[in-house]
Amino acid sequence: MKHPIPRHVAIIQDGNRRYAKRLGKTVEQGHIYGADTTEKVLDWCVELGIKQLTLYAFSTENFKRPAQEKNALFGLFKQFARKARESKKTHESKLRIRPVGDISMLPRDVKDEIALTEAATAGYDRFYLNVAVAYGGRQEIVDGARKMAKEVESGSLAPESITEEMVDRYLYFGSEPRSQVDLIIRTGGDERTSNFLPWQASGNESAIYIAAPYWPEFRKIDFIRAVRAYQSREREHRVKLAVSMLRMKRQNGGIDREGLRKSLMDALGIGSIEAETILGNPLVQRELAKSGT
Repeated sequence: MKHPIPRHVAIIQDGNRRYAKRLGKTVEQGHIYGADTTEKVLDWCVELGIKQLTLYAFSTENFKRPAQEKNALFGLFKQFARKARESKKTHESKLRIRPVGDISMLPRDVKDEIALTEAATAGYDRFYLNVAVAYGGRQEIVDGARKMAKEVESGSLAPESITEEMVDRYLYFGSEPRSQVDLIIRTGGDERTSNFLPWQASGNESAIYIAAPYWPEFRKIDFIRAVRAYQSREREHRVKLAVSMLRMKRQNGGIDREGLRKSLMDALGIGSIEAETILGNPLVQRELAKSGT
């Protein structure tokens, strides 16, 4: 409870072009600097025990950029995919790398490199890296709805059987592991989510952290600050949930500490030690006192 770790972190890697302009470099050079940061962030996630990382590498809107810039980005994608599947570190850490987006929009050589890397890591499940490329959040939902509609039309899917959990299977992420995002980080200072993961983030009440540094200058301390912001928000959420449970149970005829502890463990998916920490919070203690517990 003291240090809850987000299971799924998503990052909008913004600021490569502005960083390059500040240094008097080309836009393409800015993206190369950004690629170096990407490799560092992967190491930080493994170190902290974060299970899943999604990087917003290339949106559907990015196809409107100049051809020279797009070609440079596509070259970096191929280089990253090739390097990742050939890296000893990838296989030792059991890193699974998956594309997230409408891959059909990409050039053939880029699709081939991505497919090779996806296949080479398909059997791993210790850590997931999702690369959002040719990605649009609203389009993801539309594409998923079309897939479900086709199955309903064919009779293989009953409309009444559709649940939130089932919808995941029809989106770009698939059903494993859980796609819900706990923390979104955006670098470069802009306070917007840019059509990034609307289904995975909004329904999960994802925390959002805006970092001022451009992506190429994003440091480990900036990443730690983002995780700490999530931890603070998560602790506050858990305490509020405990207080709400106490008030509701008191209205329905009483509460006992052990029952509340078990309810918190079930609702939050936490262990008994974390639940006891919540019960020790001053706000929760006051509510317990009102209940005579």
